[in-house]
Amino acid sequence: MKRLWTILSILAVANVLAIGGFVGWLKASGRLDKDRMIRLRELFSPTIVQEKTQREEADAKAAQSVLKAAEEAKSQRPPINAADRLELSAQGEEVRRQQLASLEKQVDLLRSALARDAAEVARNRDQLTQDQAAFEAMRKRVLEQEGSAQFKKTLSTLQDLKPDQAKKALKEMIAMTPAPTGSAATIHTGFDLVVSYLNSMDSRSRVKVVNEFIQDDPKLAADLLERLRTRGLAFRAPEVPAK
Repeated sequence: MKRLWTILSILAVANVLAIGGFVGWLKASGRLDKDRMIRLRELFSPTIVQEKTQREEADAKAAQSVLKAAEEAKSQRPPINAADRLELSAQGEEVRRQQLASLEKQVDLLRSALARDAAEVARNRDQLTQDQAAFEAMRKRVLEQEGSAQFKKTLSTLQDLKPDQAKKALKEMIAMTPAPTGSAATIHTGFDLVVSYLNSMDSRSRVKVVNEFIQDDPKLAADLLERLRTRGLAFRAPEVPAK
């Protein structure tokens, strides 16, 4: 027990000497003086809870001061008189009027655009109706022409001719202006008439005549074949849907 007490005494004296040496070093190095000692004592004198309470009280006082200053500034602001109120009201009314005018202008622009689009659609629809009517009229006249007795007589004659003779006759028809198609002369060219004859020939006669065109003028033969192809698509009788 005595030995333990001796050890504790030695440690206590050593700590005191260490603290004293540390304080002496602080003073000697210019890091500690009387004023700093006072500030250190003031710093560590209150507890952490007390310091937190003091800080909260200081923050509350600062907030109250700001609020009080704002209220004083508001109370010192001159009141708005009736004339100023009327002017402010008029300004607000003018802003609303301008906004309304802008909206009305936008609506008018949209209406104009819709009206133009509707007119364009109507024109396109009318043009389509006219084109369909003209096409149907031309189709009807072509079918009537190809079904007429005179057309059939000429077709029969062409098929009875030798292929080179039939080619010469058809080539002359191409050069005729207007085409010799009777009442349909205003809508058919010589090409249309020749294609009508080729279209109505039996396949054997048509092949022979086209071969003569190919030997004589391949470019013209190709043109006739393309017209013959499109004639088959354009003037084909409407198909009746199967029931």
